[in-house]
This record gives sequence, C-alpha cells and structure tokens, in this order.
Amino acid sequence: MGFSEHGNYEVIKEFSIDDPKVSDSNILIRIDMTSINTLDLMTRNGIPGFKFNMPHVPGSDVIGRIEAIGKNVTNFSVGDKVIVNTVYGCGKCQKCKSGYEAQCPSWKCLGLHINGSYSELISVPSSCVSIVPSGFSDEELSAMPLHAPLAWRNIKKLANAVEGETILVRGASGNVGIFAILFSLALKLNVIALSSSPEKEDKIKKLGKVTVLSSNKPIEELNKEVLNITNGKGADIILESFGSTLGNSVDLAAYNARIISFGVLTGAESSLNVRKLYLKNISILGTHNASKSEFDEALEFVSKNNIHPIINSSFNIKEASKAQSMFEKHNLFGKIILKNRF
Repeated sequence: MGFSEHGNYEVIKEFSIDDPKVSDSNILIRIDMTSINTLDLMTRNGIPGFKFNMPHVPGSDVIGRIEAIGKNVTNFSVGDKVIVNTVYGCGKCQKCKSGYEAQCPSWKCLGLHINGSYSELISVPSSCVSIVPSGFSDEELSAMPLHAPLAWRNIKKLANAVEGETILVRGASGNVGIFAILFSLALKLNVIALSSSPEKEDKIKKLGKVTVLSSNKPIEELNKEVLNITNGKGADIILESFGSTLGNSVDLAAYNARIISFGVLTGAESSLNVRKLYLKNISILGTHNASKSEFDEALEFVSKNNIHPIINSSFNIKEASKAQSMFEKHNLFGKIILKNRF
C-alpha cells in the first residue's frame, strides 16, 4: 500500500513492486503488523524540498518474522520474530561506530528515505533488528518502534531525568506523549500533561497520577497554573513537540531546566526570551529519533515495568486509506494498528 502522487488519504492505494533485495548484511522480514504515525501523513502530503521515488510505501513501525538473511548475518535465524528500529546509519562513520546512528550524515528512516512497512516484505540492516520482548501482543509491539524509544531518549538520555523532578509534556494525548507519561510515572517523576481536548484529559488521568491542564487556556493563565503547581519553580523537563510553543516553554522552565525539542506540529518558527534562557541556565536539546542502543533500552524498560501501549483500533492493511482518514481527525487516543494481510 502506498502512493504514486502526493495528496489526501485517497491517494493511498494497493500496488505491486519487486520484492526487496537482501544484501550480505541485511535481513528480509515478512511484516505482520505496523501502525500509523504522523510521519506517514507527512510523506503522503509531501515534504517541502524532499523528493520521493514513486511509487512510495510509507510506514515506519515493523514487527514480523525473518524470511531470509544475508551471508554476513550470524545473530539471527530464519523464522525469528523481530522488531525493527526505525532509523539506521551507514555503519561506517564515526557517529555510527559510536552508537549514534540517528546522527549519521547518511541516516535513513523507514517509510521516509526508503520504502516502509505498508507492505508484505522489507529488507533492513541486521544492525537495526532485535528479537521481540515477551509479554506483549503483536498489536502492542507494532505500536512501539518509533514512539517508545523516542520518549525514552527524550526523558532518560537527553534530559537525564532524576526521581522527584517535574516534567511537563506538551501534546500529552499524542503517542509519544502517552509513552512519555507512562515512562515518567515509572521513573517517579511529577507529571504535568497539556492537552487541548477535554475528552482526552479524562483518558490521560487514567494513566496514573498526572496533573492535566488545558493548553487552550490563555498563555498567562497557563503560566500561572504551572507555577502554582510547582511552587513557583517551573518544570525541570519540558517535552516540546509543537515547535511554535518553544518560547512559552522557556517561560515555563525552572532554573537548570532541560527542554527537549523533537517536532514542529504547530509550526517551525518561535520567538523566545533569550535573557530568560541564559539567566535560568536552560538547556534546549533537539532530536529526531533514537539510536539502536536506546531502542533496546526502551524495550527492556517497558518489559521490566509492565508498560503497555494504548491501542485505539485495528485495520487490515488494505484499509490503510480509511485508517489514515480516521487518524487525521485528531480525536484519537492511542495507536491505530494495521495488520499486514494482503
């Protein structure tokens, strides 16, 4: 399933392409399930300055079984059930050798740079593949690859969260936001969640001990609420996926706070008070994806802490167009799963 031209959900159609080749260090996977991400819609709509080879197959999340392996692959066998990190690098540069594949100058993302998971088969380097953790359904596993590792990287690796700190999560009802809340609770952080939907606020509260605030309120009122909750201090960690609200995140940040910027859902431009930034000793860190080591750490963490993704609904892969239409309505809570049954 994919598209031959950019447009709305109606351009998603079924078509045939040649089976992917298996190079010496690659693994061929027969995909069982995938899930829908915002990236799928971005590629379908077209990304300014980014040229796609048409037809293009979107999708980044992969779980399935190994169909074939390259001659240099020794740590996997045909039939193994696996899960795939969404990003890999060239494997040769200093960043890759240091374990930072997402920072490789030639990094690739499934469904963006190469054909993705809305398909029967996919060929990926063995270096981005892991055996699936036990204790999870296939639907839950397919909800993890893109969002769970990114939430883990943001909170633990970049923000270096410490028990008792306060984290503020923008877009808390989004899928990275949900994982971020679940991880933060397991790490014993104080969680403030911002949401624009009253219906979703109730669902967020059911995740655990979370203070939920409406992001629809005037900025001045929101600022006062956050300061009141934190006894005038502000948030120690802010997860910033919107982009245009970065300036306000500086206002809400405590001294020595870490703001993690990983998206531009509401715009790529923001004005901020630089004086507040340096006087409060705030760090702003940007990121886009997790490395393979962080991917494995996230999987280990969800397994040890019994953290299960929230599943909204499931569709057959042939209903990908309908599923994307549902995703775009922005009234969802949890992941939409696609079952790759052609």
